[in-house]
Amino acid sequence: MASILSGSFHHVRNCHMSCINISLLRFSSGKYILDQCNTRSLTTRAQLTREGPQNGTPESIKLHISKAEVVKPHIEPIQCYPALPNEEKLEAKMNRPATILVFDLETTGANSPGERIIEFAARNLMGGRNSTFQTLINPEIKIKNSYIHGITNSMVDRPRVPRIEDVIPLVMEWVRIQQEPGNPVVWLAHNGKTFDFHFFLREMSHCGYDIPDDWRFFDTLPLAKRLVDPTGKLKGRSIKELCKHFNIIVNEPAHRAMADVNMLSLIYQRLTISQEFTSLNLIEESLMASDIKWKPRSER
Repeated sequence: MASILSGSFHHVRNCHMSCINISLLRFSSGKYILDQCNTRSLTTRAQLTREGPQNGTPESIKLHISKAEVVKPHIEPIQCYPALPNEEKLEAKMNRPATILVFDLETTGANSPGERIIEFAARNLMGGRNSTFQTLINPEIKIKNSYIHGITNSMVDRPRVPRIEDVIPLVMEWVRIQQEPGNPVVWLAHNGKTFDFHFFLREMSHCGYDIPDDWRFFDTLPLAKRLVDPTGKLKGRSIKELCKHFNIIVNEPAHRAMADVNMLSLIYQRLTISQEFTSLNLIEESLMASDIKWKPRSER
């Protein structure tokens, strides 16, 4: 079985990428196993430059990457449930109906306008080069819940760790590269409707970005709740419990953004197959940004 490689796409201000983390997916004794390892350093240069007047007015931020230096692993696609017979022609006409991006956040606390994102990770299920994005984020406030994800202020309070104002423009550029022309983008997150979507939309607004009209949001938790468990062994619908149910063994740090993205990508694949849930179903059941009742950012 082909390995699925997940490369960390770190963007930092005025610095070199130091390394990438690789997650290998292997199949052993009827179980999917995710292993993590590190590769040698890259020489890719990712640089942010600011343009605009220096009198306090907003500046534009641009990403400059030397394409000749970029060395990225090829990420294999994660195949989900195929089109049903009566949808085949429509799917073929639409090519791929949507660009599906699985994402996860780590934050300074629970869903509150005063809390901040400290890690962002995403992957395009179609795979390919540069199909993952991952970075730590300096929240510029105290992290109160390091015991959950292991991220401390000393890890993010560094010159080379970007602020959210630096990251959102890079996310927008990354999505632009991933999106297939004419198709919507669907953001997938587990329990996203009550957590991840709120943080993401809040920070998008804070950074002055409108949500594109062709963006959709899909919470995989309700889909997981439809899962029939004849054995009665499935105790809940958390990512941890679903990994147990689908025999996905994870040797990556728990509650880190890219680890959760990798797990959810495989879980979503298994959910779509077990429930015959197609990409067209995904689009039909996804939410518009206006359907998500998030609150504006505030100070803690």
